[in-house]
Amino acid sequence: MDRRERVIRAVEMRRPDRCPIVHSILPAALFRHGQGLVNLLRQYPNDFGSSVHTIPKTGEISPAYRKGRNLDSWGTVWVSSANGIHGQVAEHPIKNLEEAEEYEFPAHQSEEVIQKSKRDVARARRNRFVSHGYNPSNYFERLHFLLGFRNVLKYLVSRPPQFVDFADRLLEFSLESIERTLEARPDCVSFGDDWGSQDRLLINPETWRSFFKPRYKRMFDLVHDGGAYVHFHSDGHIVDILDDFHEIGVNILNPQFSCHDLEDFAERTRGKFCINSDVDRQVVLPHYTPDQVKDHIGYLVDLFGRQNNGGLFGRGELNMDVPLENIRAMFDGWVTYGKYRW
Repeated sequence: MDRRERVIRAVEMRRPDRCPIVHSILPAALFRHGQGLVNLLRQYPNDFGSSVHTIPKTGEISPAYRKGRNLDSWGTVWVSSANGIHGQVAEHPIKNLEEAEEYEFPAHQSEEVIQKSKRDVARARRNRFVSHGYNPSNYFERLHFLLGFRNVLKYLVSRPPQFVDFADRLLEFSLESIERTLEARPDCVSFGDDWGSQDRLLINPETWRSFFKPRYKRMFDLVHDGGAYVHFHSDGHIVDILDDFHEIGVNILNPQFSCHDLEDFAERTRGKFCINSDVDRQVVLPHYTPDQVKDHIGYLVDLFGRQNNGGLFGRGELNMDVPLENIRAMFDGWVTYGKYRW
């Protein structure tokens, strides 16, 4: 079974031969561990793309990940305390709803970039699964990166027409961007919005359903019409809207495991989603012993893999606080325990 078939079988919960492995590496981890991490990753090939990694130069990483104050292409100012970790919004570019009416979105990718993407995807799809994000990939987050988090929460209650108009403009921009992304014929389009705090949804679920659910559905329908799967990432506690995500077409879900009771979460998602796992970043990866990390991976494979017809990706996000020996233990766990006997 080649990498592409393995991943598709996992997405569709059709019993792949083993759990596909995902490399999810923050630049900060590469900065900390250097060539030692690069060499380790080569030993555990990525089922989703190249296993060749390099240590990036500071100027090559996104402004949101650079130490200090940095401006992104949307006009948002980011502040980060270290290179390679995601910073916080320090200044949003739109100060009031009158400015929102005049705000101009960044340019879409050029035709030259689209044609190159088509060629790259065509080559890659011969033997591997190809996932692409669209620009901006994060609808709710982009709203509050531009308008301010507190302002967006306030507007969701009062629903001023200028806010609704701006949200619809961002939706149309996103739909056009998705159409351009689909021209390259990827297998999957990725979305990401952090919808939960540690123990609850950030907004009332009914507010989410009335405002965001129909907008997501338009985007997801476009992806499905283009012959691709939908991948959705969300940090935080999101059980209140799991059924909604299933209803509007999420195929692959990447939740934050540390915000949920895993037995309950597995029961709620079984048979509905392929789970792109998130090995606990708060305790397990940075603080467990290597043996404990590996044993925990075995538990995850059984809970979300074997009990879900193989609908699990073997992933754990690696930050600067994860020891190299725990990284090795995690990948060794995916290899050791991720071989299925159906």
